[in-house]
Amino acid sequence: MNRKAGIFIVLLLLLPLAAGFAGGQKQGGAQTRTFAVIYPVIHPVFEPCSRGAEEAAAKLGYKVIINGPVTADVNQQIQIMENLIAQKVDGIAIGPTESTALTPLINRAMAQGIQVICFDTDAPESRRLGYIGTDHDKFGLHMGEVLGTILNGKGKVLVSMGVPTQLNLQQRLNGVKQVVAEKYPGISFIDEQTGEGDPNKTLANIENMVNAHPDFDALIGIDAAAGPAAAIVWKAKGLKKPTIVGDDTEDIIQGVRDGYITYTIAQNQYVWGQKIIEELKDACEGKSVPAFFDAGTRAVSLENVDKDYPKK
Repeated sequence: MNRKAGIFIVLLLLLPLAAGFAGGQKQGGAQTRTFAVIYPVIHPVFEPCSRGAEEAAAKLGYKVIINGPVTADVNQQIQIMENLIAQKVDGIAIGPTESTALTPLINRAMAQGIQVICFDTDAPESRRLGYIGTDHDKFGLHMGEVLGTILNGKGKVLVSMGVPTQLNLQQRLNGVKQVVAEKYPGISFIDEQTGEGDPNKTLANIENMVNAHPDFDALIGIDAAAGPAAAIVWKAKGLKKPTIVGDDTEDIIQGVRDGYITYTIAQNQYVWGQKIIEELKDACEGKSVPAFFDAGTRAVSLENVDKDYPKK
């Protein structure tokens, strides 16, 4: 074999590998792709989303990478995005820990042909194709109405906030405060602490607020860490103050059953996961995706908890 022929054969052998790194590949006649789902922080609240994405991807023969920072660290999330861009995955769904900081990474991925959508929390100034999740302004308005009704329009309220840079949590809290300012002027927010999505810090914050303001009338929890933390504090202190929180992890639902959590607004995370795969697939095939898919919310209290969450 002459030298030119040898080089030609080597190039032929390398072509399939090069094609594999360029995006979707053909396997057994079917198109296979790799999508990534990046959470703002790894937390049990996102487990249904992972399950929905993995099940939807499995039906298509796709691979799904699930990742996210262990704590709500925007620098970790930026590093994850950079690694995925370098891997040349076909599509990314991200819930930005900080929308402004992640926007350049989203734009870079899109410029390199990687399809990007946001979920849970948005980066509306980026070039992302669409947003999947909840209308968090409505979420906050709903929470504010429940708070006003439970307190009959009057009372002192503690606030447990999550990651303060997350747009969705900002929208929720703004919605609550908007309703109170417009309709329930007798309600005042006497303390607000940020747990940064950390369960231990959230628990300590709630304990400290309760000790500092023993005459408080209710607590609202803006993120998924607040409900379980409040239930622990109430149980330890023998309290059952009105408590309105968000999300539906197992410990939050148990807190509703035990009477420590009065009301939680649950999202439909499993649907998010399904829609993530569906929309990224469509985008890779050149189809348009909706600018916003609202998966809706469900209100959960002692009255309907067993119906919506049957005991196993």
